[in-house]
Amino acid sequence: MMDPAEAIARLSEASERLGARTEQLAIERQQREAARAKLNEQIAEARRSGEHGRDWQVLQQRIDLGQTSEFQIVQGLDFSAEARAVRAAMGKALGQAFEEQEADGPSPVAMDPGLAAAQERLVATLQRLREFGTPEQP
Repeated sequence: MMDPAEAIARLSEASERLGARTEQLAIERQQREAARAKLNEQIAEARRSGEHGRDWQVLQQRIDLGQTSEFQIVQGLDFSAEARAVRAAMGKALGQAFEEQEADGPSPVAMDPGLAAAQERLVATLQRLREFGTPEQP
């Protein structure tokens, strides 16, 4: 049987290690969040300057004014012509990436059937978005 003083000492050491690890994880999380925030700001600046095209420039101005959000744009909740054009471009890019992946042949890792079905539904949805979100030509 373990001496109570030794048990308390071990528990105290374990508690200290756990506290140190928790602190380290919190620091790492803050660093990741800061890096993500910096990247998001760089992307927003690029959009503001027009580097991502006129549609994103207009949308970023609307984001800055609190009139829309990236979530609303991507999820199809923003019905503006610019948002539709961005969704259409995203759908086209994702469709091309999927086609390139298919052209490369089957993945060396077997995909879960449920995941494969979800991926097929996503591709079909993106194709519908591509058709729906294409801005009319003047």
